[in-house]
Amino acid sequence: MKRYLKIAATLITATCLFSCREEVDKTEYYTFSETSHDNTAEVTWNPEDFDFDTANAYYTENFSELIESGNVGACSSWRNGNYHGRNLDWLQGDFGCLIIKMPKGGRVKHSSVALLNAVSVINRQFLKEGRVTGNDKYLPAVVVDGINDAGVAININIVPHVAGTPYIQDGDLTSQCVVRYVLDNAGSVDEAIKLLEGRRISQDLIALADDETHYMISDKHSTAVVEFDGYDMVVTRFESNGNGYYSPEGNPAIMTNMYDYAIERWGFKTQELFENHPLAMGVERWETIRNQYDKAAASVDSNIGIAKSVWYFQNFMVDKALWYSENAIPSSYGKDAAGWYYMDDEERVSCNDHFSAQNGYWKAAMEKYWSDYDTIYGVLPDPHVEDNPFWETSHTVIYDLDAKKGYLIPFENYYSKDRSHPAPIEITLP
Repeated sequence: MKRYLKIAATLITATCLFSCREEVDKTEYYTFSETSHDNTAEVTWNPEDFDFDTANAYYTENFSELIESGNVGACSSWRNGNYHGRNLDWLQGDFGCLIIKMPKGGRVKHSSVALLNAVSVINRQFLKEGRVTGNDKYLPAVVVDGINDAGVAININIVPHVAGTPYIQDGDLTSQCVVRYVLDNAGSVDEAIKLLEGRRISQDLIALADDETHYMISDKHSTAVVEFDGYDMVVTRFESNGNGYYSPEGNPAIMTNMYDYAIERWGFKTQELFENHPLAMGVERWETIRNQYDKAAASVDSNIGIAKSVWYFQNFMVDKALWYSENAIPSSYGKDAAGWYYMDDEERVSCNDHFSAQNGYWKAAMEKYWSDYDTIYGVLPDPHVEDNPFWETSHTVIYDLDAKKGYLIPFENYYSKDRSHPAPIEITLP
């Protein structure tokens, strides 16, 4: 959990940065739809007034100061059949998603509908006040997932960075702008990969939360996961065998918060994997999805069922579900010259392997975490509360690659505590 203290501090910084800027004329840049869903707003941007290159440069220069750039989280994604599904896990709050529609026009080759997680000061202004200020006109550049008129869907997830390992710092494309770049320009998975091979993608999220990024991209015919092994871009491709989409090594198209290329090389949950990829996160969520993967191809509802099974707190704290591998923090457990270990407060505890180190830290740290939950969150009268230290699945979306639209659950607490729920919000192209 320590890595996310940086992000909490950034919230305070963002408040100071954005609270005093002059408003710009929103009609020049975008128009709100008349409908919103539980603090989830839909907005159509004017592509003639959207300059991706300028937006990319802006976020590159200001990345460490912008909380939007951290809305990537401990996420899960998968592709099977006609569907590309994803959960985005993030801090709890009383706001949902900003649904951004981008028509064709100007330099935008493909129209798209995409989501911007609303855990930020600026997005609250959008959702609650209907206004934009200053350079926030570039917000469409930092969407976290979406689908375009060619049926290309893409999402971004994080992977913890191991201190001391190389990464691209001087790229010409900031990691948070990759989703927009692909949606605007790619007509297929192959085209998206060629576009990304032609750019150097900065792993600038490391400056904010010690995390790198990777991407799952799907079209009607195939899926690929794009990742970075040091300075090299690595692509894992998944093709249909009639029962699902699988890699050359037989792994299904699932991406959580560990490298898919590492699973290909060393196998899933092997000691060799953790020796070479010691901060793998999302192990339990990957396995949970794998165990249900054959069900994921049938329908939107079956994919929503997959998504719910790996919600961060499974219906907003009702079951206190949490995933132990999320605590992949170098200062808390890992391996050094003396072997595997975890820290119980300031005491080092030696272990035989990755699993005992990770699980030992989990038990030590989570006792305090749940104590804080019971004393802080447990006494709050309303689950829709801003600025608390607990996580939820901020949104679930299932993209239909044939129909070129999505089905959105804006956050776990969109569902009521008795588990009844309204239909997902249908999000469509402009």
